[in-house]
Amino acid sequence: MSTHHPGASAPAPEPSRTPARITPAQITGITVFPVLGAGLALQGMPVDDVLTLLAGCGAIGAGTIAAASGGRHLLTTLATAAVRAAAGAEPHSK
Repeated sequence: MSTHHPGASAPAPEPSRTPARITPAQITGITVFPVLGAGLALQGMPVDDVLTLLAGCGAIGAGTIAAASGGRHLLTTLATAAVRAAAGAEPHSK
C-alpha cells in the first residue's frame, strides 16, 4: 500500500539547523567571572560573598538571555529556582 497521494501538497521543508557558534560575548562572560571573583577575594571580600555575588550576576544574565530569546520555559524554571533558593526550600522531585 502506497502513502503517495497524487493531489496532496508537499510537506513544508524543515529549516536547516546550523551548528551553534561560540560568540566573543560568551567567551568574555566565561573568563570575566573567575577573574572578577579572584580579584574580589584578593581585595579581602569573603569568598562566600564573592560566590553569592557572582551567582546572582550569573542568574540575572541567564534570565536576561532567556527572556530575550523567548525561552519562557527556561525563564520560569530559573524564577522558580530563585524563589525556592530565597525561601530556603528544597526543590520537589517529580
